[in-house]
Amino acid sequence: MISNGCDIDDEIYIDEILTNEDIPSLVKYFNNPILHANLLTIPYPYTTKDGEDFIQKIKSNSLNLTRIFSIRLKTNNELIGGCGFHRSIKNERRTKIGYWLGEPYWHRGLMPKIVKKVIEMIKHEWKNLVRIEAEIFPWNKASMRVAQKC
Repeated sequence: MISNGCDIDDEIYIDEILTNEDIPSLVKYFNNPILHANLLTIPYPYTTKDGEDFIQKIKSNSLNLTRIFSIRLKTNNELIGGCGFHRSIKNERRTKIGYWLGEPYWHRGLMPKIVKKVIEMIKHEWKNLVRIEAEIFPWNKASMRVAQKC
């Protein structure tokens, strides 16, 4: 687990800390209909209660099958995105990846850098991992480009 953060560039870093202080950012960014249309399990509209439930779910990850990386601004530590892995119970050599970024940060080339970094980190920890899968909607060309680059 990285608690001090890992720099991505001059303005962005990632860490593995999600707290109730991040709920306003989750509500702000997940209440975007475009983002919602590209995320399979995020409710819309997204409420404070949804954020509380999400944080609690992450904290109760007792099987260590899920890893969530927070994407944050260096200036104020605001949560602006996330990248997560869910490891298969049946086959620990396989994991699914998902990622999102708040709309003000789209089209800056951030997500490929972030995804490459978290893949590097997760492969270091989950040594027998050989397959990473991304479930992407056919209309989400930006996410497809991220997956192709990584």
